Amino acid sequence: MKLIKIEAHGFKSFADPVVLHFDGGVTGIVGPNGSGKSNINDAIKWVLGEQSSKELRGDNMHDVIFAGSKTVKALDKAEVTLTFDNRLGASSFPSEIITISRVLERGKGANQYYINGELCRHKDIKAIAMETGIGKSSLAIISQGTVADIAESTDEQRRAIFEEAAGVSKYKFRKLDAIKKLERTTDSLEKIGLVVSELEKQITPLRKQASKAKEYLEKTAQLKDVEIALLAHDIQQYDQQFKQLTNDLEGVEETKKDYTEKIENFELRLNKSIPLRDTLHKEITALMGKAKGINERLKDLEIIASKESHRQELIARGEIKVSSHEQIESLKSLLEQTSHKISYFKDEEEILKNKSNHYSKEVNELNENINELTIQINDKKTKKVKLETKLQILEDQKENKTNLFKGTKTIVENKSLFKGYHGIVADLIKVNPEYVTAIETVLSNATQHIVVEDSEVAVKAVNFLKSNNSGRATFIPLKSIQAKSIRDDHMLVIQTQPGYIGIASELVDIEPKFEILNKFLLGNIIVVEDIETANKVANILDKKYMVVTKDGDVVRVGGIIVGGSKERSQNLIGSDDQIREIKELIPGLNSLIKAQEDKILDFRSKRSNIYQYNSEIQKELSALIEKRVNTQNKFAELQSKFASLSKEELKFDNESGKNVENIEILESQLRATSADLRAKNEIFDNLNAEINSLSISKNDLEKNLRDLNSSFSKKIAMQERAKIYFEQSRERLISHYKITVENAIKEYKLSISIDEAREFVETTRDEISALGHINLESIEELKEKEERFNMLSSNQEELYQAKETITSAIAEMDKIITTKLTNIVEDVNIEFDNVFRTMFGGGNAKIAFVDPKNILESGISIEAQPPGKSIKNLKLFSGGEKSLIAISLLFGILKARPLPLCILDEVEAALDEANVVRFAEYLQALKEKTQFVVITHRHGSMSRMDNLFGATMQKRGVTSFFSLELSQAKKMVDEFNKAENK
Repeated sequence: MKLIKIEAHGFKSFADPVVLHFDGGVTGIVGPNGSGKSNINDAIKWVLGEQSSKELRGDNMHDVIFAGSKTVKALDKAEVTLTFDNRLGASSFPSEIITISRVLERGKGANQYYINGELCRHKDIKAIAMETGIGKSSLAIISQGTVADIAESTDEQRRAIFEEAAGVSKYKFRKLDAIKKLERTTDSLEKIGLVVSELEKQITPLRKQASKAKEYLEKTAQLKDVEIALLAHDIQQYDQQFKQLTNDLEGVEETKKDYTEKIENFELRLNKSIPLRDTLHKEITALMGKAKGINERLKDLEIIASKESHRQELIARGEIKVSSHEQIESLKSLLEQTSHKISYFKDEEEILKNKSNHYSKEVNELNENINELTIQINDKKTKKVKLETKLQILEDQKENKTNLFKGTKTIVENKSLFKGYHGIVADLIKVNPEYVTAIETVLSNATQHIVVEDSEVAVKAVNFLKSNNSGRATFIPLKSIQAKSIRDDHMLVIQTQPGYIGIASELVDIEPKFEILNKFLLGNIIVVEDIETANKVANILDKKYMVVTKDGDVVRVGGIIVGGSKERSQNLIGSDDQIREIKELIPGLNSLIKAQEDKILDFRSKRSNIYQYNSEIQKELSALIEKRVNTQNKFAELQSKFASLSKEELKFDNESGKNVENIEILESQLRATSADLRAKNEIFDNLNAEINSLSISKNDLEKNLRDLNSSFSKKIAMQERAKIYFEQSRERLISHYKITVENAIKEYKLSISIDEAREFVETTRDEISALGHINLESIEELKEKEERFNMLSSNQEELYQAKETITSAIAEMDKIITTKLTNIVEDVNIEFDNVFRTMFGGGNAKIAFVDPKNILESGISIEAQPPGKSIKNLKLFSGGEKSLIAISLLFGILKARPLPLCILDEVEAALDEANVVRFAEYLQALKEKTQFVVITHRHGSMSRMDNLFGATMQKRGVTSFFSLELSQAKKMVDEFNKAENK
């Protein structure tokens, strides 16, 4: 490949466009110092990819752009293009003409490279340069410094020129690239190895977790089918029982109401009949007294009649005289007094009747109060029965451990056998009722986990369960667990969130010695107010923690959300609180019932007193009536007597007749009174019989009511028990299985007996509980990690293969480099000796590997012995001799491995004129295979150039070139030398 043209503009001192054409052979570039002739060398280096600004004699890469002068302003862009003739096919590039360009604009850091006008990469330029041998650090560009470096460098440093000559630069570059790839591959292998190793560590426990999770899902699926059908059956049974008892209780209520109304009716009738009986008794007594009085008066009248008869006899004999006027006046006075008494009795009767009516009204009010209090007492007694039933159920569950899994129950019942047993989780923690639902939701079956001191106790307990075929249980050894927590930075974030309540472990009371248990179970669980807050907190923390609300809604690790309506379940946590709460409520109800019953007793006592008062009033009223009747009778008698006495025309014998008439009247009254007395006695006997009958009926009804109340209480308890079991079954069905009762009844049927189903549910629950903590996300997580593990393992295997391939490639390149270096040293050794003899006029020289056993690392030594000298150490020669030896070596290399282009920048400057001539003549000998561009100012070199270009600065700071004849060149150089000598 031959250089045929150089174009430059804006590069260093080339402010004006520069174009140099080359015809091959040896082309010289001459000019005074400072004219910019060596900038041609820098331009070629730069366009071929030089990256070091120091190699280009600048401080930074932008220094290559023309900076301006006093007469010419600075440019903003540097551009250099080399054009090569590739018709001989020295390059694998298919084009016959190859142009390589590099452009740099001021203010833009990136260079732009072009091949045949097409934008390319820096490495593409380097590839062409290395392939053809005209690249950086090759023999293609040799300066005076390069010659000095060869002479002065160490054996190891000198090796580089032979590597360039051997054409191993591209192999070294590829090797370097391969080593970098190997390092990256090794680094990737290490990194991927760490990841694969970490994944293996994660996958092993994940497989166990996933296996447990699959077993859990399988068992829960089996349990679901049976338990839903069983729950549906139980719900129907309890519902039917509850409805039947409700109907029964409604009938009982009606009967109780009927009994109560009848008893009250009997009491009312008795309360009316007894005073009537007492009044009749009084009236009978009064009639008996009246009859007695009439008898006595009859006797008196008979005596009077006898006396009247005697008196008549005396009057007839004139012994006495009758005065009827006195008797009439006396009767008038008596009639007036009797009339006043009758009025008084009537007034008193009215007062007593008003009192009686008032008492009757009070009795009605008391009866209403008693009825209202009775209803309230019955309600409270019903509530009390329900609470006592619920308490009995809770205490029965606690005492008989009916709500524990079989395995857990067995260990609890035999806890004395296990030293180091502390209890189940539910018994060791105390939870504020406000947070019971949240903690229950989090712990779930873990409330039945058994806490022991260490793993030895757990192993002993497991063996005990196995040997007794008593189910399974989960154990938490305190010495084996570690506290869980939330990172401090995460805590700082969530504590500022509205709705944040706290960490679950902070909401639980527990003995200090069990604090590790608290932190293990609840230390990384966040409790918040509601599901919106839970979702927000979970998202903020990248779903790394479980978040639970007070209502029991949950956002699990990974983002699964569980929630909805949930009734209070009969869980282990809080059962003691419920028992305590009920026990506190019952005495209060008893007190209220007792107070209201005391009120009823007080009302009944008042009612009884009122009955007594009313009875006494009735008695008084009867007595008054009796007195009034007697007085009225007496008044009638007095009126009759007064009328009789008023008749003056009657004679004394008429008086006697009247007396007889009075006796007849009294006898008639006696007969009437006796008849009335018999009638009232008959009424009294009937009323007394009725009272006795009412009392017996009332007593019978009261006994029936007591029996009914006893039966009522039992049925209330049975109804409450049915309701509790119904609600428990329904709550588990809805909250745990998220299915309605109707769908459960319709879709799930038992294929085994009820007893077998209950046994299966209990056993399966024990087995599920014994599985311990279940990580349901582990199945998907395992799948993801196994997929990643397989992918990374595949990548790892590919990297291992790549590493082997790269290692093999490096070994192959080492072999190629060794072979080529060996060959170049051998070939150059021959040519070097020949060139040395020519250049020095005799003597001998050779090169050799310092360490022939390590060709890849070995330095290359030079031994030279000019004619007449015994010196072999290169450092002992003079400067000119060193330069000539170095030039001889360079020419030897070029003879052994000719290059298409070689640029020599004042390499002969240190030689004397005779050796300059030898140097220039040798170039003519080499030009057949190598194109030379020689930058020089020596006569001996210029005179032997095929073409010459002169460099000058017609404008200060701006280099321009022109073709020269040899005479012009000599004149230019002479003028330069004269200027230098002055």
